[in-house]
Amino acid sequence: MDNLKAALEIFTRLRTRAAGGVANTACDDKEIELGIAAIFLDMGAWGSFDNLQLEKRLFSGFETSLFFSVRNFRELTQVETILPEHAVLLGQALHWAALAVEKSEGTSASCITQLSHCYRLLSVWPKSMLKALDIKENKQHEFKQKEESLFALARNLEPYRNKLKKNEPWRQREQQLLKRMTTSPH
Repeated sequence: MDNLKAALEIFTRLRTRAAGGVANTACDDKEIELGIAAIFLDMGAWGSFDNLQLEKRLFSGFETSLFFSVRNFRELTQVETILPEHAVLLGQALHWAALAVEKSEGTSASCITQLSHCYRLLSVWPKSMLKALDIKENKQHEFKQKEESLFALARNLEPYRNKLKKNEPWRQREQQLLKRMTTSPH
């Protein structure tokens, strides 16, 4: 957390400089704004992330959409019990991940992997809540297949991804949530 706070201070100074010396003002530098957003994602500072109002910016590329998906997905991984209102977070994560894949024209393994994580969660989503969303029960198998094919596509694009460390806190929270969802009665 100390490193994240130090990084935020650095990016905040860069942002102020890029905004003509005006503190707490958004700048037009995509790298600075997304750097701050990434820090807020790692801190779990959802309100601060939302206050960046990245959706009002017209940054080119897929990154902003990817960040929105990650933001919703990571907030979802922090809940203890999945409730019907959490479907909104999953829906937003799926929407933004699909948009990121589209904007990257299917060439970003990060975007494809993010979409895979969303389908993984959807594949274990409580059946009663799927039914309330008018999603047929047998779709869970299709969601699992989609997850697996998307992960395979990402591995084909960037084979080294499997050698990356997979022990980030968000991944651990995802695994804990998946475990709770698959062991609790739906």
